[in-house]
Amino acid sequence: MTTTTSKAVRLATASVLTAAMLAGCSSGGKESSSSSSSPSSSAKASVSPSAAATKQPPATLKMAVLETYPGVSVDNKTTHYIEEKTNTKLDITVVPSGDLDSKLQIMLASGDKPDIIQFGSDSLEMKLTKSNVLLPINNYFEKAPNLKKVGDGGLWDVMKHSDNNIYAVPIRGSAIDNIPIYRKDWLDKLGMKVPTTLDEYYAVADAFSNKDPDGNGKKDTYALSAFTNGGNVDLSTMDMVFSAFGTLPGNWILKDGKLVQGGVAPGALDALKFLNKMYKAKLIDPEFITDNAARFKDKVLKGNVGAPVFRYFLMDSSNLNNYYAPLKQNNPNAEFVEGGILKGPNNNSIGYRMLTQRGWLKTAVTKDSKNIDAAIRVLDFLASDEGNMYENYGELSKDYTVDNGIVKKTINDDQMKQEGIGQLKLAYNALYSHTSQRFQDLFKYAHTIGYHDPADGLVVEDTSKAKELGDFQSQQYTKMILSDGPIDDLFNDFVNEWYKRGGTEYTKAFNDAYLQKAKK
Repeated sequence: MTTTTSKAVRLATASVLTAAMLAGCSSGGKESSSSSSSPSSSAKASVSPSAAATKQPPATLKMAVLETYPGVSVDNKTTHYIEEKTNTKLDITVVPSGDLDSKLQIMLASGDKPDIIQFGSDSLEMKLTKSNVLLPINNYFEKAPNLKKVGDGGLWDVMKHSDNNIYAVPIRGSAIDNIPIYRKDWLDKLGMKVPTTLDEYYAVADAFSNKDPDGNGKKDTYALSAFTNGGNVDLSTMDMVFSAFGTLPGNWILKDGKLVQGGVAPGALDALKFLNKMYKAKLIDPEFITDNAARFKDKVLKGNVGAPVFRYFLMDSSNLNNYYAPLKQNNPNAEFVEGGILKGPNNNSIGYRMLTQRGWLKTAVTKDSKNIDAAIRVLDFLASDEGNMYENYGELSKDYTVDNGIVKKTINDDQMKQEGIGQLKLAYNALYSHTSQRFQDLFKYAHTIGYHDPADGLVVEDTSKAKELGDFQSQQYTKMILSDGPIDDLFNDFVNEWYKRGGTEYTKAFNDAYLQKAKK
């Protein structure tokens, strides 16, 4: 059994190093498809999982990856299993999520180049490819059939750069986070049905907030709530209102052949007016501006919020993410039912936000790695059915069983962490085979009501303004929802300022990328 090393990244922050790395690593821009079409002689060897059966000494791979289980060693059963199957020794550095991109750049600038790296942002991916740091993994698909198969259905087209190369493997969870679900027991008690129009929704929201649906004689229920995230209010729980007016803040909307950010697109003002009306009628929890995610979840589980809640884990009897069990403990008769897309006044409703196909995390191989064949071999194994099942559930018969296609876990979450199950998300694709059939049906349903962002898959080099613009939007939206008076002028001022703060250049960059992709 090989020994796996876990190290903390302790490097002094120095922005000059990052600049030096990006300049020093560059050799005239991104490697062209013609110059990189022939892998090195060492990489031409088979990189299939069967290589683990050879008698060659294991290749040592240095990795800088996301720390998914803080405080849990990576020297564990799952890591050793990967090593055994791929004939490697994994030298792993884990980096906390909040520091991932910045610490990675510092590592690379210092000359410490791991074989496999992970990062979160598309903009960093672009910087690293332009600096000639990343390996075009598509040149190795012939030797990595499992990894190649990951892109079936168009995923690799989403990951492809302008030079037709693919530099990163996206790490994905579910395709959609948001399904509107309503307290069915409340609907039944009040003699109401799942709303299908915006007017019907307002009637349900009013009843849920003001007609004591839980029967406790108190004014302690609300249709809507939200929570703060990173210092600003996350208003994604109000998507069904924006969707009914034909927009989604944070997504791009195609208008007359051009991309417009959903937060400043036509329909956003009308949606905010509707939410402002709801707030004045006390249909929105006034504490949404101060509650954090944990407090929001607590209110949902205690039965204070119900129309709708974008947490369809509440309907999964297998207790995914620990929603169903505490809900039933607090409210034994609680039931939820899914809703659809609300029909708005102009019949231009769209669906609900989907997660980007480019993944919330990305894995790449560095171009100068001395062990490219081994690095590709690891990714290919983890992309295989066997590797992905092990990474999701562990060892068959010991960690889980399968009954009629449903996975039954035989160890608890703490044991899974200690064994490293789900820890190394290198070519990871989240599986939900352990969930209830009801949840799996909802998972499929989610795809039918999801909004496909036309900008998903566009790689824009400079997205430095994205966070600033998003923070500004959240602050101004919150102000408008809470406003005592008309909000038309507030919205117009917001839009003008949004464009002045960089929205003009930000929008142009995405439209340029969109037009460039359309020409291909």
